[in-house]
Amino acid sequence: MGNGTPRPTRRETGSARGSRPGVARLDPGGTYERLDVNGCDLVLCDRVRRWAALMPATGRASVSFVWIGDEGEWAHVDLAVPPPVDGEDASVTVAVRTGGPPYGLTARELDVLTLLAGGLTNTAVAHYLGTSPRTVGKQVEALLDKLGQPSRSAAAAFAVDSGLLRLPVPAGCAELSALTVGMLDALDRGQERLPRFAGAPRTIRSYALKPLTVGLMAPLLGDYGTDGLELRRGAELAVAELNTLGGLSGRRLRLETFALDNQDADSIDAAFDAAGDGDLAALVGAYLLVDERPSYERTAEYGIPYLNVGSSDLQAAWVDSEPSRFGNVFQAGPRRSNYLRGFLHFADEAAAARVWRPEKRTVGIVEPALTDSEILPGGGAELVEAAGWHVEFRLRTEAPYDDWSQVLALLRRTSPGALLLGNHPPAEMAAFQRAFAADPAPTLIYNVYTPSNPVYLADAGPAAEGVVWASVTGRYGDAKGAAFARAYTRLHGSAPGHGLAGAGYDQLHILARAWSTAQHPGRPDETVTALRHLVHRGVNGAYFLGAQGQTNAAYPDENPDPSLAQAPLVYQVQGGVSRPVHPAPYARAAFRLPPWLREA
Repeated sequence: MGNGTPRPTRRETGSARGSRPGVARLDPGGTYERLDVNGCDLVLCDRVRRWAALMPATGRASVSFVWIGDEGEWAHVDLAVPPPVDGEDASVTVAVRTGGPPYGLTARELDVLTLLAGGLTNTAVAHYLGTSPRTVGKQVEALLDKLGQPSRSAAAAFAVDSGLLRLPVPAGCAELSALTVGMLDALDRGQERLPRFAGAPRTIRSYALKPLTVGLMAPLLGDYGTDGLELRRGAELAVAELNTLGGLSGRRLRLETFALDNQDADSIDAAFDAAGDGDLAALVGAYLLVDERPSYERTAEYGIPYLNVGSSDLQAAWVDSEPSRFGNVFQAGPRRSNYLRGFLHFADEAAAARVWRPEKRTVGIVEPALTDSEILPGGGAELVEAAGWHVEFRLRTEAPYDDWSQVLALLRRTSPGALLLGNHPPAEMAAFQRAFAADPAPTLIYNVYTPSNPVYLADAGPAAEGVVWASVTGRYGDAKGAAFARAYTRLHGSAPGHGLAGAGYDQLHILARAWSTAQHPGRPDETVTALRHLVHRGVNGAYFLGAQGQTNAAYPDENPDPSLAQAPLVYQVQGGVSRPVHPAPYARAAFRLPPWLREA
């Protein structure tokens, strides 16, 4: 009985609260948006949506209750109406988790407890449940014992506090209208007006914290639009995960996207102008294929942190030489100059393994004629020669990149051991590979970055088999990378690429880590200081932005410590899938000769 028995713990009782919740938000316009990744799918059911839509009409801030579904599953439902921000209409946050009956209660005991919480006598409870007062009395004794409560009133208070109330209300009892569950039930049954006290304004005012808004500078326009989509989707997953965990110090995260064409200076200027008009806590971006300095100067004027994966040698040099001006600019991806070193390391490893020993240790280089897009940076030719290779030719291409005849003719005439092909739009790069595969030269094709975009493999098809490619920021093939890929696919319905999806995700989590250590989350000066000191292990590797030029270092050439640097990865298309083949210990497959070299 309930004579002072200690209240059982949730571990002892197997409470439904132990399962992972499904989380969603109903906005004032009626849009129902799922926020979690791997939680309970019941959050999407029509009944829960209907209760969420009715919640604002109750005038209450929150409610918790138990719902037993048609299949007999027990679910704990939480509805909350955060105080509106800046006069906006209120949204409703929904969380649903499943599990066994809490505290070992039976469905009938839950019915009794719900009516008990409404102040009903045993006789009144018996009337609604179609049983006898004596039976109800025994059920009350049983639930008092299970809950460890000394009295009916204590059990009623505990039920309200713990959300142990059932919806729909048992037998449609109309005497619970003082409780939020009673109001929801009445509205759900079509009652147009509630008692005057039921929807009275809350007497306790809550201070509404403004969300932390991150501006996403996404290249959604032009040839690289699919890359921008990858960046945005990765960032959206991070925001959903962080908000599911409660945000930062009670503040939700919000993403505001500014679409741009990364090959069009006017488009970039317009996007950064628009970002300056917003109330943003930080900016996150990708790479730009025009003169990048104006965008950094604009961001420096705004004073908020700007994280990007530009892989820019120039950006790192500007930040390093002008720290007072560009101290708020951080580069999460290693410099582009690491592509050449990565190729040379890969070639040495393949030769040592006796897998690839080209007759001619020569390279052809084809790169876009764009600012800061060189595969062969200053001093690069000397680096190639020192490794025992020779540059056979170097060709710079111009948009629209739709004529590969000159490159193909050069390959067939000179037959270099390898072709280093710079970052071009994925559709155009796929067109090159199809043309090359139709009449190949005895040359290893080594792409820079572009195949990270899923569009490349889809367009190139079987012609891509055996292609080698590299990214200075790529998703690791470990358990962390695999978990991210599953969560991304669950949220967006398609698998992520290997580059910007993980980078967008990681940059949001890096900001969240910085804000979590700040006394005033969102304050630019505190955030910048935190970004310079934190170390973060993301899905694309390790990040330490306090390195030279506030640019993440490459492992092992710029930092031999893999916990403070990111390994530029080399992949090969094998069986239609990109698999990391270099460097150790991040390789998940062994490099093998492409089919056109095996047949040569």
